[in-house]
Amino acid sequence: MQATISSKGQLVIPEALREQARLQQGDQVDIGYCDGLIVLRKRQPLTPARVRALLGGGRHLPEMTPADSGEVSEMIRAVRRERRGSKP
Repeated sequence: MQATISSKGQLVIPEALREQARLQQGDQVDIGYCDGLIVLRKRQPLTPARVRALLGGGRHLPEMTPADSGEVSEMIRAVRRERRGSKP
């Protein structure tokens, strides 16, 4: 599907996509940009039930080991170097 951006930066989301995403008039969306893609996601408020579900989902993750901790630290350093534009 194609859509055209207006001179005011507005975009009409085709009806079929709105229906699939269950978007209705007045709904809010989060907008992001990643690797050349613009991503729209229907905003979901953080209700107490949703927070409990999100926190409960993390309980099933495996325990971190000292090797994992070192790997995570190295990845963080690599990303920071990349963002600064310096070499490893």
